[in-house]
This record gives sequence, C-alpha cells and structure tokens, in this order.
Amino acid sequence: MVEVIETAPAPAGAGKDAGRLAQFAWAAFDGARSPYNVLINIFIFSAYFSTVVVPDPVRGQAAWSFLTSIAAAGVAIGAPILGAIADAGGRRKPWLLGCVLIGAACMMATWFAAPGMTSGLALVMAGLIVANMTFEYSAIFCNAMLPNIARPERFGFLSGLGFALGNAFGIAVFLFFLLAWSWNPHPLFGLDLAAHQHERAVGILAGLWWAVFAIPLFLFTPDSPSTLRSAPEAIRHGLRQLGGTLAKIGQYRNVVTFLVARMSYNEGFIALMLFTGVFAAGILHWSATMLTVEGLINSVAAVIAALLAGWLDDRIGSKPATLLFVAGGLIANLVLWSVGPDQVFFTHIDVAATSTGGLFPTLPDKVFLAAQCSIAFFVTGGLVTSRSMMAKVSPRHMLNEFFGLFALSGTSTAFIGPLAIGIITTLTHTQRAGVAVGVVFLAVGFLGMFFVKEERAA
Repeated sequence: MVEVIETAPAPAGAGKDAGRLAQFAWAAFDGARSPYNVLINIFIFSAYFSTVVVPDPVRGQAAWSFLTSIAAAGVAIGAPILGAIADAGGRRKPWLLGCVLIGAACMMATWFAAPGMTSGLALVMAGLIVANMTFEYSAIFCNAMLPNIARPERFGFLSGLGFALGNAFGIAVFLFFLLAWSWNPHPLFGLDLAAHQHERAVGILAGLWWAVFAIPLFLFTPDSPSTLRSAPEAIRHGLRQLGGTLAKIGQYRNVVTFLVARMSYNEGFIALMLFTGVFAAGILHWSATMLTVEGLINSVAAVIAALLAGWLDDRIGSKPATLLFVAGGLIANLVLWSVGPDQVFFTHIDVAATSTGGLFPTLPDKVFLAAQCSIAFFVTGGLVTSRSMMAKVSPRHMLNEFFGLFALSGTSTAFIGPLAIGIITTLTHTQRAGVAVGVVFLAVGFLGMFFVKEERAA
C-alpha cells in the first residue's frame, strides 16, 4: 500500500448516487465524444484521408498510422502527469472544459484537408494530433468522475449507458451525414460533394456535437471539491505524488496486472477500430456511402453491446464479462484477416458467381461487414467492462491518477500498433498484413486477464 502525502479529500458523493440527472449528464458527455471517433478516426475521414487526401492507399494507410502513433505517444506521456496534477488540485471540470474547447476547435481541421493536397498537409495532421490527444485526455477526467456520482454496484450500468449514448449519437450523425449530404441531391449548406466537402465537414459536425452535449455535465454533475492548492502547488504535488506512485507501483500488483492485460487487448481494439475505414476503402474499395452505412449498422450493434455489457458487468462481474468480449473480438479479428477482394477465410472464391447486387454485393463484402459488425459489438462491450473494472480496483483517493495510468495502459503501446501497421504495410506493400496486428495483442491480453482479481486496492 502506497503511503500518500497530503491525501486529497474523498470525492464528493463518493459511495452515493449523485442523482439521475447528474448521472445522465455524465453519460451524455461521455457519449458526445463518440461522433469524433466514428466520423474521423474509424469510418469516413480516415478512409478519405488515406485514399483521397493521400491518393495512394498504401502510402495513405502508412501516413494515417504515423499520425495516430504520434498522438498516442503524446497521450502516453501526458496522461498520467495530468491525472496526478488533477488529483492534487481536486477538481476535474476545469480540465474537461479545456479539453472540449481545444479539442473541438482542432477537430475542425478536417475541413482544410483537400483532395491530393501537399501544401498545408502537416498543419491538418497537427490539428488532428492535438484533437486525438484532447479526446483521450478528456476520457481520464470523465472516467474518474464515475465513482463520484454512483455506488460501485451501478458502475457497470453507467459505463454501459455512456457507451450506449455514444453509439446512439453515432447513429444520429451517420443519418445526418447520409440524409443531409451523401444522399441529398441538394446538400445542406451548399456543400460540393464532388470536392469531398461532406467528408471534410465531419470534423465540424463532431466538434459542435461534443461542445453542445458537454454543457449538461458542467451544469448538473457534481465535481470533486478543490484541495485549495494553487496551480503551481498542484503541479508540484501531483508530480511528486506520481513519482511516489510509480516508485511503489509494484505494491499495487493486482492493478498493475490488470493494466498490463488491458494495455495488450486494448491495443488490439485500437487496431480494429482506427483502421476499419482504412481497411475497407483500401482492400475492398468501399465508397463513402458504404462506409457510412457500415458505421450505422455497427453503431446499432454497439448500442446493444453497451447495454448488454453494463447488465453483464453488474450480474456476473467485470472480469468474466471482459474475458467474454475480448475472446469475441479475437475471433472477429481472425475472420477479418481472412477476407480479401477475392478471398474469404483465406480461400479463393469466384467473386462474380457470388455477387447478389445491392450496396454490399460480393461475398467478401458481406463477410467483411459481418466481421466489422461483430467487432463493433465485442470492442464496445470490452470498453464498458474495462472502465468499470478500473473503477473497482483503483484506490479511491487516487482515481484521477490511476485513470491516468489507465489511459497510459491504453496508449503506451497504442503508438506501437499503428506504427507496426504502417511499417508492415510499407514493407509488404499490402494492407491485409496490417489487419493481423491486432490478433497478437488480443490473445496476450485475454490470457493476462486470468491473473487479475476483481477487488479494490487498499
């Protein structure tokens, strides 16, 4: 057990419910982050960037890999430091406000990503790197508020509610994208579809969505009380506290075991999520409309998964539920790996003979869609139960700090996965080789979870 210097007061509402309105406002903030992830990182913009902004799909996938690697490295360095400083200061809302203001503005950099651009590309990539970093930083402080507003027996439900709202918001923005722009003969706001302006505008949509739905949290959800330390005092104390924690982290053996296991399987989740659109556009040549419909279907599956995961977490526990979802993600990743333009389950097929017409005409299209739908289900469920697990095993007086380490466990190798995908893609000149990266991480993380105990650290 780590000896704590000048322990901060217990979080407001610790061990009690803060009220349904406060809890719903927290879940709405958590969910409002999702449109950025699905519109930019997973589906529409990532595919547009890797095939149109950078016209060569192989070079585009490599560039997107390196972009996400840099952002992940920034989060890996900054997350535990900011978490420790926030613990020393007590309050979380000021940090969340900073993330929203900076992050929403940087998300809008997608508008400047013109087809085949060279001049200014570095600035667009820099904006996206900062947007990714603030997106991840906001998760630290949002996650750390969970024990403030609910009893432990409701952690699973609220964690699931946040992800369910996030995917419901994803459905809403996908429908808006299709009806307002992609399928509209007179696109809203006069956007020029031939110039890919609808794909460039998704960052504006995501940034505004997050800013608007963040408001209820600042109005209705209670924050932790301030420790009354000045900013310089909070920084000094936080860094000293973080150093002490890292020096004695071995004494939190169970938490460390969980963080290592989560670090591995979460890397598999990241590889599956961040390159969904890139793989589909580059390997099977899916259009923006096909990707949007896929995202819509995946969001429905993810809503169901989030609610089911919250229910399972409360009924059977976080650990068994996490094992179930990681195993499902591993199987789905193997299926995804087996698909090519003329292959399913690593077996050559006659594409013309299996074509049925429609939006997803070929058998590879259909199997890829089913695999991605399964991935959306299992990854979302795993994210829900992992957050609940962290809230259960962390020392209560160090929640921000440990959720900073939680973010670190999700990002310290997050730059390695995209970097590995970028290097393997560059060396092999094939995108399918990158699909296999997640399999190893998911398998290692699955095995590591068997050594974790579902109990709170002293």
